[in-house]
Amino acid sequence: MKKLLALLGIISLMSCHQETATSPNVVAKVYNFTLTKEELKNNLPKTNSIVDSLKITQEYIQRWAKQKLLYKNALINLDNTKELDELVDKYKEELYVTYYKNALVNKKLDTLVFQKEIDSFYIKNKESFKLNETLIKFKYIHIDPNNRKRYHIKKLFLSDDVDDKLEILNDYSGYDDYFLKDSVWVSLKDVYFQKTEFPILSSWDLKSTNKLIEKTEADKSVYYIYIHEILNSGDLAPLEYVKPTIKNILLQKNKLKFFDQMEQILIDDAVKQKKYEVR
Repeated sequence: MKKLLALLGIISLMSCHQETATSPNVVAKVYNFTLTKEELKNNLPKTNSIVDSLKITQEYIQRWAKQKLLYKNALINLDNTKELDELVDKYKEELYVTYYKNALVNKKLDTLVFQKEIDSFYIKNKESFKLNETLIKFKYIHIDPNNRKRYHIKKLFLSDDVDDKLEILNDYSGYDDYFLKDSVWVSLKDVYFQKTEFPILSSWDLKSTNKLIEKTEADKSVYYIYIHEILNSGDLAPLEYVKPTIKNILLQKNKLKFFDQMEQILIDDAVKQKKYEVR
């Protein structure tokens, strides 16, 4: 990239005026607008191909030049730019305020929503949290049946001992993938979506809890599946599953309350300090 930028240093859309002291860093110039090597580098995607890099660079410079030329012509030819300037100022002000509010909220995130609020909201709105899908607490492991440690791994898999789980994690050789977080509710639909090779569970399988399910694939690989709990469509969603949703609802509500309070404090302080008055 350095060699390329050095080469592109000679490419310049400039008038016949003498170059400034900073010209070695300038890649292109349109009127008084300049594009520096640093700006160019920061806006280009990374690529290992010199040819691609050169093409991308040239295209970016062309787009930049066209944009600046259009902008300059707009300034010259538009009759009334006052309205546009006011819109720009208004947008800039709103942008600053939005970023400032978001910064304040990020600092207060942990105190804007409390567990008590989440519990209360869940209890009051239970009817809204009826499931329209199947949730399961389960674990599985996908393993080559020819693996010499197959039966040992099966024994470890069926164990609830933490050390046994760790042994599985530390001895990954011989099986393709696994999920061992059986204390977490997951959507069965999401399992099928994210793990396209995962075997479809029958209605009989989904009636079986706390029992090993073995699924042999066409390639003779085996899925060991163990379901601890099942919740079906129409059942009440567990709090831990809907907690992120509830927290987000309350966060949006409390953010508005927080902003109202903050704005009122700013007004009161400005009045006290005689920084704000209405005439």
